[in-house]
Amino acid sequence: MLVLRSFIGPFVLTFFMTMFVLILQFLWMWIDELVGKGLEWSVILELIFYYSGNLFMMALPLATLLSSIMAIGNLGEHNELLALKSAGISLPRILAPLMVAACLLAVGGFLFSNNLLPYFNLKATALLFDVKQQRPELQIKEGVFYDGINDYIIRVKDKDEKTGLLCDIMIYDHSGNNGNRSLTIADSGYIRITSNQKYLVLTLYNGCSYDELKESAGERKYPFRVNNFSMEEMIFELTGYGFERTDDALFKNRSKMLNLHQLSVISDSLQRERSSRTLLHAQNFFRSTSFRLGVSDFGSSGKPRRLAADSILAACDVEQQLQVANKALVLAKQAQSSFVSQASDMQFTNRELDLHNIEWHLKFTVPLSCIIFALIGAPLGAIIRKGGFGTPFLISLLVFMLYYIVSFSFEKLAKNSEWEPHVAIWMSTMVTLPLAIFFSYKATTDQRVTLPKWYLKIVDWVGTFLGAKR
Repeated sequence: MLVLRSFIGPFVLTFFMTMFVLILQFLWMWIDELVGKGLEWSVILELIFYYSGNLFMMALPLATLLSSIMAIGNLGEHNELLALKSAGISLPRILAPLMVAACLLAVGGFLFSNNLLPYFNLKATALLFDVKQQRPELQIKEGVFYDGINDYIIRVKDKDEKTGLLCDIMIYDHSGNNGNRSLTIADSGYIRITSNQKYLVLTLYNGCSYDELKESAGERKYPFRVNNFSMEEMIFELTGYGFERTDDALFKNRSKMLNLHQLSVISDSLQRERSSRTLLHAQNFFRSTSFRLGVSDFGSSGKPRRLAADSILAACDVEQQLQVANKALVLAKQAQSSFVSQASDMQFTNRELDLHNIEWHLKFTVPLSCIIFALIGAPLGAIIRKGGFGTPFLISLLVFMLYYIVSFSFEKLAKNSEWEPHVAIWMSTMVTLPLAIFFSYKATTDQRVTLPKWYLKIVDWVGTFLGAKR
């Protein structure tokens, strides 16, 4: 119970701290899609809630690693670990309750990843898609022709971000579908959207409008009209500004929205489809004109006979040889075009199969990392015997960065079909598991891990800076 009490408190604290940092990272990453679109706070909070399901699987291993180092490090720093060893209790027995807790966290993470995470991903993807489709409040950039308003194109030379003043404005009116027949130019102006977001009001100062009128039948007089103004308001009716929800069924067949059973079923279907397409492409290719045997290629027995192509070609004159060469070139190009088309088709099928296999293996590797990180963190805490937050945080950060970099890099290789998913996704486990075995052996045999002096100085300095207990 002593070890569990030492573990649960830091785990809850570090878990919520990690979730908070990851949510801030999410907001920073998608800030351009959320700001300036008139979204209600309920929509943003709903998006954060659903996206936090994905962040949960990232925070769980990191919180397990950090809290296990802090828990055992605190016991070692206050000599409680030494007292337990003096009582004849071995280190594996001391760490057993913590490992049981790590196993329960791994099982809980697997159940969440298999049953709840697909639902969270589905809702988050659908909601984020709706947010992206939400049109902004006319974010006009300087020197760029903006066509976000139906039938109108606006260009602004300069824009004051503080006051919202637009300078040197050009507006092309294409509402009549007659080309650039109507142009409005203004020295300056302001733009705003009504509170109901149905209309856009553009107030223009010191300008003029040019209209090339429609010619009368039979004569080409090029009628032209100019209208000068000191102030004019243009009102545009806006469509597509209201926030609309997309049906979740549009995204439900994506790999991240499926559980293990669904991933297995779809993967089997994709494999059968790939095999049938491969066979079909091969049959179609060998039945093509470039490989088909003609009637003249059969002897009297009806069996195909070997033709001496060089002898037949040598018996032809130069013009016939040229015709044969051109025909062969055409057939070769047709075969090449067929191969390119078939390769593109197979590439899409292979990519979908790889994505489903990646998600299938991630269902196991991420929860398993909780156990591996506990096997790394608990022995490290017994070795360094440093409690507090500074030193454990630094070590946890280094280990987690190693895990994340390896996991992200090889997952990307798997998505690009450069590595097999069942190898690439487990590579992070293959890298961290030897570390867990090494530190567990060192801690069990009471051997200290020899580190360079410069490394120890950096650890002590960072620990002091972060307020670690000494």
